Amino acid sequence: MNAVREATTKIIEVCLNNFLSAPKLRQLLLLIALALVFFVLRLAFGLFVAPIQPMIDEVQTCLLGLKYYATNTWPYYGNDLITPPDNLILQSQDPGALEALLIGLPLRLWPNPIAPFVLMNLFSMAGLCFLAHYARKRLPALPAWFIYSWLLIAPWCVHFSTSMMNVSYTLPLSCLFFVAWMESIPELSVGWISLPLANALMGLAFSGWIQLHRNFVLLAPFFLITFLSQLKNSRKADGFWYFLLGAVPLSVFLIPTLLQENFHLSRDVHSYSYTFNWHNLSLFFTTLVQFFAMASFEMPRFIGMHTHQRLLYLADNVFLWPGFFLWYFGFIQILILIGFHFVIKNPHRDWKWIVQLSAGTFLWVFFVLLFTMKNPNVNTFYEMIPIPLLYSLYVWERGWNYPWGKLCLQVFLAAAIIFQIGYVLARIPQKESLYLMYQDQLTAAIDQKNYHLLGERRPGALY
Repeated sequence: MNAVREATTKIIEVCLNNFLSAPKLRQLLLLIALALVFFVLRLAFGLFVAPIQPMIDEVQTCLLGLKYYATNTWPYYGNDLITPPDNLILQSQDPGALEALLIGLPLRLWPNPIAPFVLMNLFSMAGLCFLAHYARKRLPALPAWFIYSWLLIAPWCVHFSTSMMNVSYTLPLSCLFFVAWMESIPELSVGWISLPLANALMGLAFSGWIQLHRNFVLLAPFFLITFLSQLKNSRKADGFWYFLLGAVPLSVFLIPTLLQENFHLSRDVHSYSYTFNWHNLSLFFTTLVQFFAMASFEMPRFIGMHTHQRLLYLADNVFLWPGFFLWYFGFIQILILIGFHFVIKNPHRDWKWIVQLSAGTFLWVFFVLLFTMKNPNVNTFYEMIPIPLLYSLYVWERGWNYPWGKLCLQVFLAAAIIFQIGYVLARIPQKESLYLMYQDQLTAAIDQKNYHLLGERRPGALY
């Protein structure tokens, strides 16, 4: 009997060793392990770190999904549109059921407060990995591990896409849209996605985006550029029909709202402000810094309101020592990204187009903000982040070609990962997140199917 057991054990060991000795298999297992580590880190951000937006916004977003889960009533409306900047009155809601379903359906599969966070972080991480994979095809000289790691732990890629907010869902849609859009432009395409598929993916992303965040209007010039280019090259409108075909799956959640008696297009159109905002005109450089800060390690914003508070926070948490280095490195990153717009020589044939895309996107964002009541905060144009991120990778690739640049980027990435892990650990005891602050109310609301136990929807809410 012992001989049989020993023989069986030996066979298993040999098979396992042979199984793990395959180079490609080892790489796959390592990739899965790293993906799991990054996912756990991002999920921890969503569960334990205070949201960037006011907590009331996160509670109201959660209530949309809880109401659908508890009442089984179809959610005709989603994200709240609040009148800025001080009175915070509910003006309207984005049409469509997508946001409430993305929060409520996971609760049907697993009635636990963590369930919506898991799905949300799967979506946001998948979107960033999709963008990273595309960047890898455009920039083969930059290691894949650097691209993936940076996009998954950069402050604006993790703080603003892991919490219970609509932008956590629009981020993967924006990554999908802009990759497909670039593949639809001959001068920018790397031939990864066919033109019909690119149009269909743009339709899919747009039909979801329109239900989640009203800043989908920022896409207007991108549509104009791609469809005029396609019409000029083919003399046909085939691209538009593929776009509509791609929009069908998610439009299923929008059409019922458009057929409702209480849906009034004039009310939604009125929610846009066309009055010229002279205040935003004076904030050109502020908006410029914010735009490129999305692709930099803008750490100070997330640890305190003022310099004194930030220094005390870093000093009180010894394991956040990389924060002092990252503070200034992140600021230098912004200056480098702005300065590289004036660099003409680059080995990439599409460098000129990437620079024009980056600069043109910023100028368009700034122009639109001149006709809105909102201040030029990142949340108003956050979905544009794939463009400065991709542009920044072109810049970092130049540095990677030099020994000092490679070392600097490696040290920077290692410090960023250490800081982000330490940041989560430092935030947990403070219990400032939705999950930690309202865990009991969330659990009771789910168990009893009574969303009122968490809170009440804003007065005048359409859903």
